Amino acid sequence: MCILKFKNSDKCKMINRSKLGNALQGVLTQAKAERRLVCGLLPAIARLEKASDDVLLCVLPLTRPGDAATHMQTVLLQAFCYENYIPVIQVDSSEKLAEYCGLGSKVDCPCAIIVKDVNVEGKPEPPLSPSEQELADFYECTLEEFPRPIVELPR
Repeated sequence: MCILKFKNSDKCKMINRSKLGNALQGVLTQAKAERRLVCGLLPAIARLEKASDDVLLCVLPLTRPGDAATHMQTVLLQAFCYENYIPVIQVDSSEKLAEYCGLGSKVDCPCAIIVKDVNVEGKPEPPLSPSEQELADFYECTLEEFPRPIVELPR
C-alpha cells in the first residue's frame, strides 16, 4: 500500500476519530469471518515474512509498562510495517483485541494483521471497504503526530 501525504486535506478533517473504534471492530470482525485475520506475534511475523505485500493493516495494542520484551517486539514490528508501507493502528487494549480475534477475553493479543482478499489470477484486487479505507486514511493523516493516536476499541 502506498502512503500518500494529504496531511491538511479535507479528507483528514472529515475523519471522526471517536467512531474509529467501531470501524476497526467491524473490520476485525469481517476479516475474521473471511479468514483474513492473523492474530498473535509469531503467526503475524510468519505471514509478514511470507507475503508482506498481502497485508492490509497491522493492529498493535499498547504495551504494558515494564514489559520490555513485548515492547521491543512491538517496536521492531512497527518498523518493519513502516518500511513496507503497511499502516499500523494502535489500540488501547490487548484483551479487547484478543476478544475480536476470537482468543477469549482473558488472553492478551500482542498484535493482529489483516490481509487482503486473496485474488484469483486474472481478477483485479477488490477495493477496500469503506471502513478499511477510513482506517488507512486515518493512518496517513496521523503519520506525523506524536505521540501516535490510540484508537479505543469498544467492548
